[in-house]
Amino acid sequence: MSKNIVAILISIVILFFSVKDFRFIFISLPIFVLLSYNLSNLILQFDSKKLYKRKTKNFEWIFLIPLFIILIFGRYFENTIGGYELFWKSAFTSLIFSSSAVYILSLYYNFSNDKPKINNVLSLSIFFLLLIPSLSIYINYRFSISPDRKEVIEINEKYISNGSKGGKSYEIFIKTRFDTNERLEISREFYDEISNINQNVELTLSKGVLGYDYVKKIEKH
Repeated sequence: MSKNIVAILISIVILFFSVKDFRFIFISLPIFVLLSYNLSNLILQFDSKKLYKRKTKNFEWIFLIPLFIILIFGRYFENTIGGYELFWKSAFTSLIFSSSAVYILSLYYNFSNDKPKINNVLSLSIFFLLLIPSLSIYINYRFSISPDRKEVIEINEKYISNGSKGGKSYEIFIKTRFDTNERLEISREFYDEISNINQNVELTLSKGVLGYDYVKKIEKH
């Protein structure tokens, strides 16, 4: 139990600094999974005496389910202003779901064996980490709370990102209240139309139900 508490505290300290910068995302994500795992495992410690009465259940592959949701809803992340902040708010909310799910499932199934327990708890932690932020991004996009509005903003730069499989994505970077260099995806045709210096663009914005603007349209100004 003490190891879980120490791991939780260390994870929180690291995340306090790392989640502020998108560049550290590949540090933040595994540390967050570690936090979620130890929190859920800590909860199991309080009920470990009764676990021998329950049947074993395998949840090792449940984390694959949200991958399909990410394929469908993930595209809305890039054009959500402050999407990175919304992701992490949703991720920390997922801790409530993952720890609650582990506790409830432990009332019916056996989590006592070391390897199955580790795999099951890890899988459930990853499941909710992928699921809750994806649904939050989609809900914010799908349900708006005000009429669309237009805003003119100067781009910092335009950029071509080369994908791992040879594909390319076309992006612009703008200054927002969330980030001095917020990234938006654009089409190749629009990329060719705009300049990299002193270029203004007009954004059509929709205020989502979770309080974040979604960029519905980007036009040259």
